[in-house]
Amino acid sequence: MVALALLLLAGCKRDRCNVPIGETGAIYLPDYPDIYNNVGGTVVLNKGHRGILVRCSGFGEYMAFECACPQDHDVRMLPDDDHNAVTLTCPSCGSRFEVISSGTPLEGSSTVCTLHQYRADKDGTTLYIY
Repeated sequence: MVALALLLLAGCKRDRCNVPIGETGAIYLPDYPDIYNNVGGTVVLNKGHRGILVRCSGFGEYMAFECACPQDHDVRMLPDDDHNAVTLTCPSCGSRFEVISSGTPLEGSSTVCTLHQYRADKDGTTLYIY
């Protein structure tokens, strides 16, 4: 009985971490000077479920994270800076996540989940996010 209860609770946490994925696609990088070959630069796109934060992590290298809070998928997390964000924070539950490398949780009630990370591949001046 106890084992079944633990299994059900573990399942709930996994489901909570599965944020719905919305629209992805391609962007023309020169239209986004905050991230176009600007290491550390970030921008939030109106894509994904509640937005996608894109970060230039190195020359020609990009990372993309879903902005929906793992605790409440309908809440859009906010970057700590509009142009050079290093964290996303949920205005509802207060959870914070780093967006420099892996979307690791830093604090708050959503810390059982990492952020959903999209794949981001650059081809010339186009960034494909999927």
